[in-house]
Amino acid sequence: MLRALEDGQDSHSGAKSGTKSLRDRFKLLRLREEAGIASLEDPGKADGGTTTGLVGRSVSLGVGIGSPQSMSDEKEGGVSASPVSSQLQYPTAPSPTIVDSKLLPGTVSGVSTSAQDAAGPIDWDFWQAVVNEGPQAVARTSPEELSHAISCGIPQTIRGVIWQVLANSKNEDLEAIYQALLLRGTDKECVARPATTNGMTNGHVKEKESITSSASSVHSDHSTPATSFNAGVASPGPSNEMDAAGTAKLQAKMSAERQAKAKEDSAAIAKLEKMIKRDMGSRTSYSKYAVAAGFQDGLFNICKAYALFDEAVGYPQGMNFIVMPILFTMPEEEAFCLLVRLMNKYGLRELFTQDMPGLHLHLYQFERLLEDLEPALYCHLNRKGVSPKLYATQWFLTLFAYRFPLQLVMRVYDLVLSEGLEGAILKFGMAVVQRNVATLLGMNDMLALTNFLKEKLFDVFIDQTPSSKSILESGFFGSSGGSDSEIYRADLLVQDACVIKVTPEMLNKYRTEWEEKVKIEKEREAEIENYRTTVASQVAKIRSLEERVEKSDAEHVQIATNLVRLKVENQELQDGNESLRGQVQELRKVVESEAANVEKRLKAEMDRVMQRNIEVQNENRHMEESLAEMEKNLVETKMKYAEVSIVAFRLQEW
Repeated sequence: MLRALEDGQDSHSGAKSGTKSLRDRFKLLRLREEAGIASLEDPGKADGGTTTGLVGRSVSLGVGIGSPQSMSDEKEGGVSASPVSSQLQYPTAPSPTIVDSKLLPGTVSGVSTSAQDAAGPIDWDFWQAVVNEGPQAVARTSPEELSHAISCGIPQTIRGVIWQVLANSKNEDLEAIYQALLLRGTDKECVARPATTNGMTNGHVKEKESITSSASSVHSDHSTPATSFNAGVASPGPSNEMDAAGTAKLQAKMSAERQAKAKEDSAAIAKLEKMIKRDMGSRTSYSKYAVAAGFQDGLFNICKAYALFDEAVGYPQGMNFIVMPILFTMPEEEAFCLLVRLMNKYGLRELFTQDMPGLHLHLYQFERLLEDLEPALYCHLNRKGVSPKLYATQWFLTLFAYRFPLQLVMRVYDLVLSEGLEGAILKFGMAVVQRNVATLLGMNDMLALTNFLKEKLFDVFIDQTPSSKSILESGFFGSSGGSDSEIYRADLLVQDACVIKVTPEMLNKYRTEWEEKVKIEKEREAEIENYRTTVASQVAKIRSLEERVEKSDAEHVQIATNLVRLKVENQELQDGNESLRGQVQELRKVVESEAANVEKRLKAEMDRVMQRNIEVQNENRHMEESLAEMEKNLVETKMKYAEVSIVAFRLQEW
C-alpha cells in the first residue's frame, strides 16, 4: 500500500487549495458528528457551498451542515469555529432508528439511520492524521493500522473526503473545466465563454496533458484568429485596402467554418446526451436509490463532461457504473475530478480506450493468478472452455458495480483508491472465486458454469442471519442485491480479498508475460498479414495467368477458325489458278499466231513514219529559208525608215 500511495503522490497548484479545503471539511464533519448536530439553519439553500452537498450525501437524512454564512466562509478556504459552533443545535436525546415494518429489512426505505450508526464509532484522530499528514506519511509510520482501517471500511460519513485524499484528486482548475464542459451544447455556453477560457491547468503529469488538450478542444472554437482586429492598424492606401478586403474574406470564411463546426458539435453533443440518457436505466442493484436521492442529473452531467473531456474514451456504456458510487459520497464536480484521477493515475482509462488494452491485461493477470492460486479450478474451467472473458469482463469494466450491491462496491473503491486498481480488482475477483471453488468444480456444463459465474457467484456472501449492524449498513447504502431481503457480508469479502497476496513482483511478471504474449501475437499477426499479402499477390498472379490462358485459348480458337477459312480460300485460289493457266496457254497460242502479223504491220507503219519524217524535214528547211529572207527584208526596211527619219528631222531644223 505504501508503494502504491507513494507512486501516486504528486503536488500541483490546483490541488494545494483543494487539500486545505478537504482538511477544513473534515474538521467540520468531525465537529458535526462529535457535537451531535440534529439540524442547522437553512440547509437547503443553493448557496450552501459544496460542503453542503458533500455532507448531505454522507450523513443521514434530515441532517444539515451550516448556515449560508458558514458555507461562504468555507468557500474562502477556511472554516470559522465560532460561527459554526454558535449555530449548532444539540439534541435533547439521541434520535431512535425509524423502521418501517411494512417493508423488508435492509432497504433504504425500511431503515433510516446514519453512517456512523451503521459502521460503529469513527477513529477521528486516525483519519484526521490521514487527512492532515497525508496517506503516504501514515503508511510510513503505521502501515498495518492504515491497512486495517482501509480493510475494515472507510466510514461513510467521511468516505468522500478520504477518497479524495487517497487519490489526491481535489483540483479547483479541473472543477472549473468541469463547469465549462457542462455548458457545452447549451445556451449558456456563449455567455460563460470569456470566463472559462483562462487559467485551466493541472499539475499532474498525465492529467495535465489531458486537461490541456480538453481545454483547448473546449475553447478552440472561440480563440481569436491571427487575422483579427487585434493585429494592428496601418495607414490607408491601396495595399491596405487589398489587405483589408483579404482579411474580411478570411474572417468571413473562418466565421462560416466556425458556424459549421458549431453545428456539427451541437449535433454530436445532442447525440451524446441522448445516448447517456438511454443508458441511465436501473441496471445496478442500487439504481432506484440513486433516483430517489436525485443523483440522475449529476450522473448525466459527469458522464457528459468526461465524454467531452476525454475524446479518446468518450462515453463507454460502463461509465455510469463507475460514476454512481463516487456520486454517492461527494458533489458532482469533485466526483468528476476523482473520475479523472481514476482514469489517469489508476490506469482505469486503459480499460476504455481503443482495443481496451488494460482490460485484456487484467483478464490475463486474473487468469494467471487463478492458475497460480487455484490450479485445479483453472484446469477445470480451461477444459470446459470458460475463460475470464466470459464472466470477469463486466467486473473489471464496472469495478464490480454491475453485480455487487452498493455496500460492497464502496468497499471495493476503498481498496482500489488505497492499493491501486490492478491489485484490488484482482484480489476481489479471486476472493469471490475462491469462495465458490467447490461449487464450480462440481459443475461440468459450460453453460451452467458461465451462468453461475455471472449471476450466482456472489450469493455466497449473502448473510443468512444478518446482525443489526449489517441490516443498518445495508439499509443506509440502499442496496438490495437483486432482492430487498438480501444483505451481504461486506467485511467477509474484504477480509478474503486482503488475505490474498498479490505482490508487485507477481503483477510485473504477469504484465511482462502479457506484453511478450501481445508482442508474439502482433508478430504472428504481422506474419499472417504478410502471408495474406503474399497469398493475395499469388492469387492475383494466378488470376492474371488464368486470364492469359483464357486469352490464349480464345486466340487459339480464332487462329483455328482462320486456318480453316484460309484452307477453304486456298482451295478456291488453286481452282482459279488452274483456270487462269488454261487461259494463259490459249492466249500464248493467240499471241504466237499474231506475232508475224504484228511485225509486218509494224514495219509498214515505221516506213510510213520515216517517209513522213523526211517530208516534214524538207518543209522545215523551206520555212527556215523563208524566215531568213523575211528577216533580211525587215532589216532593210528598218534602215530605210531610219534614213527617212533623219531626213525629216533635218528638214524640221531648217
